[in-house]
Amino acid sequence: MSAVAETRAPVLEGIRVPFLRHVRVELRKMVDTRAGLWLLIAIAVITVGATVLPLWILPSSALDWSEFVLFASSGWSLLLPFIGVLTATSEWTQRTGLTTFALEPRRTLVNLAKLVAALVLGLVMVVATYAAAAVANLIGIAAFDGSGSWALDGPIAAGYVASMAIYVVLGVGLGLALLNTPLAIVTFVVLPTAVTVLTLIPAVADIVPWIDLAGATLPLTEGSVSGTEWARLATAIALWCAVPMALGLWRTSRREVA
Repeated sequence: MSAVAETRAPVLEGIRVPFLRHVRVELRKMVDTRAGLWLLIAIAVITVGATVLPLWILPSSALDWSEFVLFASSGWSLLLPFIGVLTATSEWTQRTGLTTFALEPRRTLVNLAKLVAALVLGLVMVVATYAAAAVANLIGIAAFDGSGSWALDGPIAAGYVASMAIYVVLGVGLGLALLNTPLAIVTFVVLPTAVTVLTLIPAVADIVPWIDLAGATLPLTEGSVSGTEWARLATAIALWCAVPMALGLWRTSRREVA
C-alpha cells in the first residue's frame, strides 16, 4: 500500500479563482492595453459623429429617438467585433499567456471569461448608444424643431442587443481560431464581403441568404422575423459563430504557450 501511495500523482491544493474575477480581469485588460483603449476611443468618436449626423441630413419631422439610435449604432456595429478579436488574441500575440495560463491553467475557463467580458462591454456600448441618441433627440427638439418622439419598439431594441452579441461572439471566435490579430481582423472584413459577392453567381445565389450573416441579422433590427428568417439566422450563426468558437476553444486548449 505504501508503494502505491508513493506513485500517486500529487494533489494540488488551493483556492480556485472565481469566474467573475476572471471576467473583471479581462474587462480591465480591454481598457488597459493601448490597442483596446484607442479602439474604444474610435468607437466613441464614430458613435458621437453618427449620432449627430441626422440633425443636418434629415428633415425635422424625421428627428426622433429611434432614428438617432439607428445612426448611432453604426459606431459600435463596425468596430465592436474588433474588441472581441483583441481580447481573444492578446494572450498569444503579446505573450501574456505565459502568465495568465500559469496562474489559471483552465484555458477554456479563461476564454469563456473573455467572451463574457466582451459581451458585457458590448452591452455597455449599446446602452451608451441609446443614451447618446437620447441627448441628440433633446438637441433636435430644442434647436432643430424635431418631432421629439420617444417611441421605441421593444423587439427592435432587443434586436440591436442580439446583433451586438452575435458579432462580438464572431470576433472572439475568429480571434481564438486564428490566434493572430491582423489575420482575424482581415478575415472579419473580407469574408462577409466575399459572401455578398457570391450573390452575383446564379448557381449559388440561393444559398447565400443562408450563409450571409449580415443579411441574416438585418431582420432583428427591423422588429419582425419570419420563420424562414429565423432558420437562416440560426444557420448563419452556426457557421460564423459556433464553428470558429468551437475550433478556437479546441485549439487554445492544446496549443503550446511560448
